[in-house]
Amino acid sequence: MIRLLRLEEVPADAWDALLGRLVSPPPFLYRSFLLPWRRAFAQGRDVRAAVWSPSGGSVEGLLFLLRLPGGGWTFLGSEEVADYLDAAVAPGLEEAFWREFLSEGLPALGGGPLDLPGLVEGAAPLAVLPRLCEGAGRPCRVEEMDRAPFVALPATFEEYLAALGGKGRHELRRKMRRAGERLPGLAFRMTRTGEELERDLPSFLDLHRKSHPGKERFMDDRMAAFFREVAGGFLREGALRLAFLSSGGEDVASAFQFRTRRAVLLYNSGYDPGRREAQPGLVLIARCIEHALGEGAREYDFLRGTERYKYDLGGVDRVVYRVTVPM
Repeated sequence: MIRLLRLEEVPADAWDALLGRLVSPPPFLYRSFLLPWRRAFAQGRDVRAAVWSPSGGSVEGLLFLLRLPGGGWTFLGSEEVADYLDAAVAPGLEEAFWREFLSEGLPALGGGPLDLPGLVEGAAPLAVLPRLCEGAGRPCRVEEMDRAPFVALPATFEEYLAALGGKGRHELRRKMRRAGERLPGLAFRMTRTGEELERDLPSFLDLHRKSHPGKERFMDDRMAAFFREVAGGFLREGALRLAFLSSGGEDVASAFQFRTRRAVLLYNSGYDPGRREAQPGLVLIARCIEHALGEGAREYDFLRGTERYKYDLGGVDRVVYRVTVPM
């Protein structure tokens, strides 16, 4: 049975319990991300949650949707601020969920099309939806939309450096050494408490905005309020990794990261362009990778985008797709 609810009507305990059963749910499916996104960017728009309880008991599937202006639906969260999107479905039940949603849930919503961005390589809908759509005589379209480099982490930072190869290892060590020479009193820190967040978030926002004109346009007041709410929620849950590199007590680079059960994900970053020659942004991410290793993370995920530094730090591509299901 599929029920169509407002986002605020989805039982928090069922939402959390379902995500807790998944191997590696992206942070963009959590209440601490989607509820702030709804408040910041979807006021007055039609938002629905498809809640699937196949036996009438526990919730086995959740799909969060936003009505598109021209008709049809897309994932709640938007590809502009959510790198990976998907339905949350209990393992092994993905095909049953999507079959019932397409046959019952989508018609109850007024029909498609469905525009589903952010499906990372290996996501169940990439295999399930083409098969179901073909069987229904309405083939869907699957297209590459981006790449998302990541690093599979070994046990130690020395092993990570070795995996970069001779040239890569030498270059990174040289850049880290040069940063130490050009930025006196170089220090790394991670935000730990709500009190520290009150001090640190304005510093992150400032570094983010001044690091690139596009980032300055992106981080307007509404976006900053969204980041502030997301940061507070993930900090309370122990899943925020807001990191800084400072020199002489002044922050020169910052990284806004999420921690999941198996990975650390780099969501956004910024640096002081006046210190560009010392490459504080790259050096900070290297320190963040070292910190992730110390926490026992299995993976460091740079998320979407093919910026050169991600590959300099050992990133290997994962493909991110968009699936379009016709009406």
